[in-house]
Amino acid sequence: GYRNTLFYTIVGTLINMILTICAAYPLATKDFMPRNVLMFFFMLTMYFSGGLIPTYLAVQRFHLLDTFWVMVVPFSVVTYYIIVGRTFFNNSIPEDLWEAAQLDGCGYLGFFFKIVLPLSKAVIAVIALWAAVGQWNSYFNALIYIRSESLQPLQIASKHSGRQSDHECHEYRRCSR
Repeated sequence: GYRNTLFYTIVGTLINMILTICAAYPLATKDFMPRNVLMFFFMLTMYFSGGLIPTYLAVQRFHLLDTFWVMVVPFSVVTYYIIVGRTFFNNSIPEDLWEAAQLDGCGYLGFFFKIVLPLSKAVIAVIALWAAVGQWNSYFNALIYIRSESLQPLQIASKHSGRQSDHECHEYRRCSR
């Protein structure tokens, strides 16, 4: 269980960080035209989710039930993290920096990797910490989507081992009387 939880946490945090930063930065730039429409849809999913049954059916149709990826992929985009990243990029990366980088011959990707990411270490660390803690504590998702014992995270594995030792304890008490 501990090994599974570590893998879920590490891989889930990496995927979450990649998707969050890649969504937050374009939404923060003024040149990206559909940013308001996309932000509306992100906010809509934050307030109105599909619910447990439609989510379960979607996971089932993508053949993710009882696989490693069911703990990582379906819940890898968190709207709140995108909003935090977008707000940081809006307030901390001045447009003058982009203009200076353009004069030096830097393109969008070069600007993002060479200037924006190094200046964003603080928000990346905060979002990574939130994502890691959220992934580490994801008990309910494993309870719903994972059936095989070899894929269960620490929380469920320890719950089952506690039941087994409780059962053994009751058997011992009953036999010792």
